[in-house]
Amino acid sequence: MKRTSPFIFSALLLLLSFAAAAQKPKKDSVKTVYMAVPAGLRVGLDLSRFVVHAFQPYRTDVTVNVDARFRDRFYFASDLSYNRTSHKDTNYTYRSSGMSATLGVNYNFLKKQVPKENFMIYGGARYGLAFYNYEVPEYHVYSPYWGKYTGNVPKTSQLAHWFELTVGIRVEVLKNFYLGWSLHERILLSRNVSKQDFPPLVIPGYGKGNKNSSFDMQYSVAYLIPLYKVKQAVRL
Repeated sequence: MKRTSPFIFSALLLLLSFAAAAQKPKKDSVKTVYMAVPAGLRVGLDLSRFVVHAFQPYRTDVTVNVDARFRDRFYFASDLSYNRTSHKDTNYTYRSSGMSATLGVNYNFLKKQVPKENFMIYGGARYGLAFYNYEVPEYHVYSPYWGKYTGNVPKTSQLAHWFELTVGIRVEVLKNFYLGWSLHERILLSRNVSKQDFPPLVIPGYGKGNKNSSFDMQYSVAYLIPLYKVKQAVRL
């Protein structure tokens, strides 16, 4: 009995040591490593502009989305837009056309769990600039005192710029093919049109020309052109 007691005691100590070691949290069980992953230029088309045309037939809009990853969770982002507007009713006739561009940065709030994960929830800020021209060949003003007055606004070229905040999601549905949905709040900085002048109906890439702010939604389909690699943080 005396001979077996030290062996049993030693075995119990060994078991307790293993149990204590198993209960201790492993500090290195979750760690972050950096891996080189494919990146490049992602080009997309905003499908919601065709919905706008369905409800407002006098407007024709095309918006192309472009972004490029330059750091782990940062992306250069830009929207290129074209607008043509032609409207006529009993009060006035209006025509305009122009282009715009925004440039800024998106930040992906999600940390990658695996290298191939391509789901994004992002926020961003951009500066927008639009060049356009518009004209009002004729307009009619009716007054009970002065009667009917007819005038026109000759074709003029204008410049507008704004600040923009955006949030959105983007998911890879097939290899290098993405679907995305985003919200945009735009604050007009200048439209170079006095309050006495006839305001533009639409500012390309911005929205209604008589508003100081504009809210917009986009639904886009995009394709990623792999061109280079970036270092990506991955949790293991």
